Amino acid sequence: MSVVVPVYRCLPYVEGCLRSVLAQTRPVDEIVLVDDRGGDTSMAVAERYLTERGAPLRTVVHDRNRGLGRARNSGLAAATGDLIWFLDSDDQADPRFVELLAAALEDGSADFACTRTLRVDEDGRVLQVDEEPYGAMVVSGTDFAHRLVTGRAKAYACTKLFRRAVLGDRPWDEDQGYEDMAPLMRMSLAAARVALVDEPLYRYLYREGSISTSLSTRTLDLFTVDRDVRAAVAAAGLSGRWAQELLGFRYREVLRSVAHVAMRADHVAASRPELYDTALGRVRGVVSVRDIVPLARTGHRREAVFAALLAVAPRLYSTILRYR
Repeated sequence: MSVVVPVYRCLPYVEGCLRSVLAQTRPVDEIVLVDDRGGDTSMAVAERYLTERGAPLRTVVHDRNRGLGRARNSGLAAATGDLIWFLDSDDQADPRFVELLAAALEDGSADFACTRTLRVDEDGRVLQVDEEPYGAMVVSGTDFAHRLVTGRAKAYACTKLFRRAVLGDRPWDEDQGYEDMAPLMRMSLAAARVALVDEPLYRYLYREGSISTSLSTRTLDLFTVDRDVRAAVAAAGLSGRWAQELLGFRYREVLRSVAHVAMRADHVAASRPELYDTALGRVRGVVSVRDIVPLARTGHRREAVFAALLAVAPRLYSTILRYR
């Protein structure tokens, strides 16, 4: 069993991350560190921490910064285990993460296992559990894909334990942000069974400056995610059956997310951010008043309100968002 840890500008967090790996009640067979050239001492600290404790270690060094998707793929290529865990270097896991997910994987004859996520701040305070309770403990891959589309499950690579066979050679999207949503959709639709662990065993650090909170060209990669998710669903022959779910996904995960990141960046900036007009222009180019009734009718009320205000009064929406 291998854990892949991409290392990039994570100095304040990396020892805590690796401590949580070494504390696992079912020990991992190897830890693969991928140096993604962050330009600081994070990799040296990580290597020293593991070497001093005699941990089973492999290292991969990129020639330059290549992004999280490539780092995960490089780590997978170097890993030797039949079970693979991708752990983000600023996060931590419960000591029973591997034990319980591996047991669920084996008991359910599943292709991968998934736990729920505790979102925490930099002081360790729990902000929320990102997923609703799972209910069933083993579901079909198609059922899990449907949960991803409807937001009842999250596509975080790090909350899952994979059989190597379901991953392929280079599963994660490269050279773009939000590199796990479309791949998880493709994997889920190809999987026979997915095991679910209801207890939240992963601690996801929410911090300012991450891709989900900063406006950049990577924010616009969400439009690519929308395209690729729709392509995966279409390839599975489910576009017609999931038409309303895909509409809700587009508004919830893409349009509203891009708009919120752009508007919040504008709220705190001394002058309008460079990408603000581009981001809002692309959002408004997709938003349609014709979507309001279908969104509201299928329970996507927030998305319906968002569509209405972005279509006719985006400044009002931004003002409301500022004071939420």
